[in-house]
Amino acid sequence: MRFLLIEDQKDVRNLMEAFLQEFGTCDMAEDGIKGLAAVLKSIEEETPYDAIFLDIMMPKLEGQQVLQKIRELEDAKSILPPQSAKIIMASALGDSENVMEAFKSQADAYLVKPILRDKLVSTMQKAGLQLPE
Repeated sequence: MRFLLIEDQKDVRNLMEAFLQEFGTCDMAEDGIKGLAAVLKSIEEETPYDAIFLDIMMPKLEGQQVLQKIRELEDAKSILPPQSAKIIMASALGDSENVMEAFKSQADAYLVKPILRDKLVSTMQKAGLQLPE
């Protein structure tokens, strides 16, 4: 599986990368603009991500905006479910307003920090990712 982690905090990126490497390869971007560039490149090269983990509070472009732009990009390229990336919001913001906004923008799952391995795995499964046993 191919993952993209868009997260501005290096310690969180390192922790999640360690968890995700068990299931595949993980690219990382430290802000929303670099994350969008990685998504666009993966689509152009026909090597799309299976899942994108997206923080909400980031510099330059917030996660909710990145989520909407990724879905717009997929729509423009006629990449529809189930071929579209599973997007999992991973944020310290667990309030209902942010959670509902994410799902309105077509997030597949929402993971509230701190990130624990078991919670990450169950959230990935809930998003519809087929993980190896």
